[in-house]
Amino acid sequence: MSYPVSTETPTYGNLPKPKIMSHTSIVAGDASNTYAITVYNHTGTHVDAPAHFVSNGRRICDYSPEELIFRRPLLVDIPKGPGERVEEENVKKAVKLRDADCLLIRTGFGALRSQDIYKTHNPGISPEAILWLRRELQKIRCIGIDSISISGFQDRPRGRKAHLAAFEKRKGLDEPLLLLEDMNLSALKAGVKIQKITVVPWSILGVDSAPCTVLAEVVDHE
Repeated sequence: MSYPVSTETPTYGNLPKPKIMSHTSIVAGDASNTYAITVYNHTGTHVDAPAHFVSNGRRICDYSPEELIFRRPLLVDIPKGPGERVEEENVKKAVKLRDADCLLIRTGFGALRSQDIYKTHNPGISPEAILWLRRELQKIRCIGIDSISISGFQDRPRGRKAHLAAFEKRKGLDEPLLLLEDMNLSALKAGVKIQKITVVPWSILGVDSAPCTVLAEVVDHE
């Protein structure tokens, strides 16, 4: 459920795109092929950890492999267009499995990933929706979305509040969440049950968040 990184990978707003440059080349007479890769750490399918917005929050390298495995994932369809948000009432209607540990929200906006609108007018998730999920889904540890960010670029202050709603430790709520952004959810069809999700981030010490590979184990009931 991840996109490969390329020089055409969209980045949030006006952030720089990846650079992939040949360093040595067999064709040029070198003994091997190697590349220099420059990538902003929130590029492509990536996992946000609390340190992205909270100064003393956990960084993605602080998580154990077991913490990045989710055995009760739930995929919900909440269609959203440019600049819209997933609101509290949307998740109230869509979420039926209250013991889910990872909620994947498919807005359908991934179909526009090749267009500029994908990075400048993306659907987001409201702070109220995230806080409702943390209150009502006692086992939730992760939220994913097929949008470049849970923060709509056209309303970044509200997007910051949404991230803080996910990342801050708050009275009466369990541990802060992880966020999976720019996911490829288009291949998951109706009738498919996701049994397990494994998140494999780039292992880079010191950074708040990182690009990742998201693997899903599915069972087709059709």
